Amino acid sequence: MPEVRERLIRSVFERRAVVVFGAVTSTVSAITAAILTDASWPYLWLIAEAILFVARMRGLVAVDNSSPQQAERCYAILFFLGITWGTVFGLGSYGLISTGDPLLVVLAAINVAGAVGNIASRNAPLPRFGALVMAATCIPFATALLVHGPSEMWIALLMGPVWVAGMVIVMLQNHDMTVRMIVAELENHRIARTDRLTDLPNRISLEERLAELCSAIGTSGSEDSFAILCLDLDDFKPVNDEYGHAVGDKLLGAAARRIRNSIREVDSAYRLGGDEFVVLLPGTARAEAVFVGSRIITALTRPFDVGAGELVRIGASIGSTVADAPNVDPQALLDRADQALYAAKAAGKNVYRDSHTGAGG
Repeated sequence: MPEVRERLIRSVFERRAVVVFGAVTSTVSAITAAILTDASWPYLWLIAEAILFVARMRGLVAVDNSSPQQAERCYAILFFLGITWGTVFGLGSYGLISTGDPLLVVLAAINVAGAVGNIASRNAPLPRFGALVMAATCIPFATALLVHGPSEMWIALLMGPVWVAGMVIVMLQNHDMTVRMIVAELENHRIARTDRLTDLPNRISLEERLAELCSAIGTSGSEDSFAILCLDLDDFKPVNDEYGHAVGDKLLGAAARRIRNSIREVDSAYRLGGDEFVVLLPGTARAEAVFVGSRIITALTRPFDVGAGELVRIGASIGSTVADAPNVDPQALLDRADQALYAAKAAGKNVYRDSHTGAGG
């Protein structure tokens, strides 16, 4: 699911404290090595860490301010920087061990153990990425122990893989729990915004989408206008009263499917309750809205077979309005479309009325 993937990636890069902690650890270690040795590599480590820290923090800020398309590119850069940091950190640990100084050797071991724990915690949503960063960190450290490490450090070589394997298991378990939590949250979000009877989005979804369309008018790359159709089913109550609620519920579901099949994929239909529906038509002018409304009425006037023992017939009255100016109030738009619906119902059955012209079919 794309939504789950996006949430997993975002959750990794929301944890900025770990980036700061890693930078502090590297800086302290490099300064300590520079004080205790005459080598030049600690200064190179400091420079590399400073560059990576600035680049990673800028990348994290860029993700917050980017569109979904731009965010994908930012994530790719952050993945690369994360693996690069792990490699630089591992090479720094190699340098610490290669000095042979007992303090620096112990410092390297503590650093790598802490880094593996932090990597497992931060990257649980993306375990494959976490495993790559762990490998980039641990391989130089293990190599340094084999080549330069004191004989007393054999226990680190023995316990290191066990520690890393344990952290990988924990990371995978946390990943599973995180995925289940996100899926449950998304499902709860969907249920809260879906009408159970017709499986159409409900009033909450309508309010969110309508606010989104209103705020987009006049912005770069957005549609210039959109239409709102308010719809009531004609003669639904007599059918519901005569055949019962079970048939009425089936009829509402069948009507919802016909409405959905009468509009484009970019359009959206909503059930407000009872026999009331709303349709949003992005990028639609007044004439096109009239055409869509007429098509919906035609679809709903065809007989329905909903298990009543005979075909049942209903119709639809539709009122519409078009939003084509910025800073429009969503509720005011709904009110205008609703007033046009009242005019359509007053004119008879299967009637369409527009709020601006009063015309329709």
